[in-house]
Amino acid sequence: MEIYRSPQSKKQAEQPRAIYYSRARLIAGVVIWTLATVFFGVLTWKSLSKSNVWIFVALITLASAWMFFNCVRGLGKLDTPVLLIGRDGIRFPDGVLIAWEDMQENLYLDQSYMGLPVMKMVQIKTTLAKPRVKKMRVSALAMDSDEYLALCDSYSQGVRGAA
Repeated sequence: MEIYRSPQSKKQAEQPRAIYYSRARLIAGVVIWTLATVFFGVLTWKSLSKSNVWIFVALITLASAWMFFNCVRGLGKLDTPVLLIGRDGIRFPDGVLIAWEDMQENLYLDQSYMGLPVMKMVQIKTTLAKPRVKKMRVSALAMDSDEYLALCDSYSQGVRGAA
């Protein structure tokens, strides 16, 4: 049994859905990584007179500065879609389009350690020669795993049913 949809609703459902970065998550990331970079920078400065401890702390400082830079870079791309999910498949920011029929596995990985979020990633295994696996960090996107999987289900339904 098919559910009735108005022509406007059908047209809207045919359009690809753009997923953008979340401004609030990126600003929170900038604040957190700024504080972390300053904290570890001060630790590095204070540990310079000690043996080789300063090298380890300096590496942590560089890593937190890199995370800060990634958040600021994302703030500059708020009006550019990060993912396009549509009838033809999922398009990534680097232009790679993975069609629904080329996907073997589509996962939204959400890892945490003792309640603290560690990593959120979309991982797609394909039947293509290149890329075999496409991964993308999605912790700053304005969507969660339920919304991502629901979008993928709704757009892939018509394609897989017709094939």
